Amino acid sequence: MVFTDFLFTFAKKAEVMFDFETEDKHLELIGLLEDFLGEPRKHYESRSQIAFDCPNCSYMRGVDHDGKGNLEINYDMGVYSCWSCSETHDTKGRLYYLFKEYADKDVLQKFIKGKFKFNGEYNQTTDKEIQKDILNLPEEFYYLTGKQNNKLFAPAFNYLYNRGVNDEMIDKHKIGFCFDGLYQNRVIIPSYDLNGQLNYFISRSYYTEEKMKYKNPPISKNIIAFESQINWNEPIILCEGVFDAITIKRNAIPLLGKFPSKQLVEKIFMSGVSDIVISLDNDAINEALKAAEYFRKQGINVKMMYLRDKDASDMGYEKFYEELTKTKEFSSEELLLNKINSL
Repeated sequence: MVFTDFLFTFAKKAEVMFDFETEDKHLELIGLLEDFLGEPRKHYESRSQIAFDCPNCSYMRGVDHDGKGNLEINYDMGVYSCWSCSETHDTKGRLYYLFKEYADKDVLQKFIKGKFKFNGEYNQTTDKEIQKDILNLPEEFYYLTGKQNNKLFAPAFNYLYNRGVNDEMIDKHKIGFCFDGLYQNRVIIPSYDLNGQLNYFISRSYYTEEKMKYKNPPISKNIIAFESQINWNEPIILCEGVFDAITIKRNAIPLLGKFPSKQLVEKIFMSGVSDIVISLDNDAINEALKAAEYFRKQGINVKMMYLRDKDASDMGYEKFYEELTKTKEFSSEELLLNKINSL
C-alpha cells in the first residue's frame, strides 16, 4: 500500500514536471501554424517562442515568404507580433486573430476545435467571439425567388429592379431580404465559397432615407466573394461592389473594398490566372493602379477600365462590355503617366 502511494505521488509529480498534455498541445498548435505560415525560421523552446516569415510583410513585398522571420509567436501565452510591420491585426496580438486573418477555413476550424488554453487572461478568446465567425444568414431572412406577387416583398423587388437586378439574377445569387430584426428593411446578398458554404453577406437598405446604407456582418473580409461562381481557368474581373459583380455577370469578383484580400491574391497565384481586368470606381483609382502594378509584376496580363463618373452597375451589362472591348493591356508607360498626373 505504501509502495502504491509512492508510485501515485511520483506519477503526479512527473505529470507536473513534464506536463505531457501541454507539450502535446504545443506541438499540435505549432503544426497548425506551419500549415499556413510555412517552415519556422527560429524556435526558442525554453521560452515557448517560435518565429515565422510575416504574412503581412510578405504580402506587401509581393512574395510568398520574405525570409526575414520577423513574426514571433509565444505559443504558451497565445500572442504574436511582427518586429518589422507590428502586425497584430489590432487585437493585442491574440493568436486566434492570426488564424482568422491568414489561415484558410479548415485550419481555422481545427484551431477552434483544438480548444487551446493560453496563459494570460487578456489573450483568451471567448466562445462568444468565435461564434461571431461562424456565419449564418439572419434568422429573419427570406429568399425572394418566386415571391414577386407578394406585397410584403414589393419594396425589396422594386429596389433591386431599379438597380438593374432582374429575377434571373435574384435567383442566381440567392438574394433575399429581412423586414424585421437587425437587418430590417434590407436586401441580403449572400456570398458562398468554393464548397458552397456561406462566407459573407451584404445587406443594403432599400429605403433611400436610411442613413446607414450598408450594414454587414462583423467578420473578416479576407474572403473571396462569389467564389462559388468563379471559373479560375478564364480571365477574371475585379470590381468594387456586389451590384457591380451582379451586373457584369461573368467571372466578376467584388472586392468589398478597394484592394484585393490576401486570400484572393493567393488564390489568383495558385490558380495560375493569366488575365485580369480591374474595374474599380473613380474614387479608387490609386488603389486600382497599385493592384494593376502588383499583378503585372507577377507576370499576369492586366487591363484597367477607367469608369470615370459611373460604376459598372450604373452602366449596365451591354455598356460595360462595350467599354471592355476598347480597353488595352496595362503598361509600365501607363503607370508612369498616371503617377505623374497624380503629383
